[in-house]
Amino acid sequence: MKNRNALILGIAVLVLATVTPLATAGEDSAFTAFNENYEAIRLALLHDNMKDVAKNARAIERSAAELQGDFSSGHAGVSEDSAAACKALLPEIGQAAGRLAKATDIASAREAFGALSKPMVRYREMASGDRPVVVYCAMAKKAWLQPDGEIGNPYYGQSMAKCGDVVSK
Repeated sequence: MKNRNALILGIAVLVLATVTPLATAGEDSAFTAFNENYEAIRLALLHDNMKDVAKNARAIERSAAELQGDFSSGHAGVSEDSAAACKALLPEIGQAAGRLAKATDIASAREAFGALSKPMVRYREMASGDRPVVVYCAMAKKAWLQPDGEIGNPYYGQSMAKCGDVVSK
């Protein structure tokens, strides 16, 4: 009876240890958190305003530094094979987010958002679970991430809100 209980407990621990990293790699991943702040910035720029751009950019900057300092592929939401590439990308994300947080006008915020979008698109390619689509604007010659659906161009805002093509789902 004692051995049977120990065996059941051992199996339960093994199952939990196996399932937990899979759950972490999905919805609760750092990529998902980064993307929530990123999407808030995209929407502000789409609507031609700077509301909470700096706040959300600082949150990305802070999260990138924290993830870099205590990195795990499960928390990052990437496979073990992509872990090194993801960790190497974090300083670029943090620096770009820092520049965006310092933007004082919509034009410089849009330029800084373009610089942040480059590493975020690369991170998206490594991330598991639900991911935003990649959209490219040939006029701005820049890409961005957004939820699948109607195009919302952050680089031209309301003057050309629907300019762009989904290049990766």
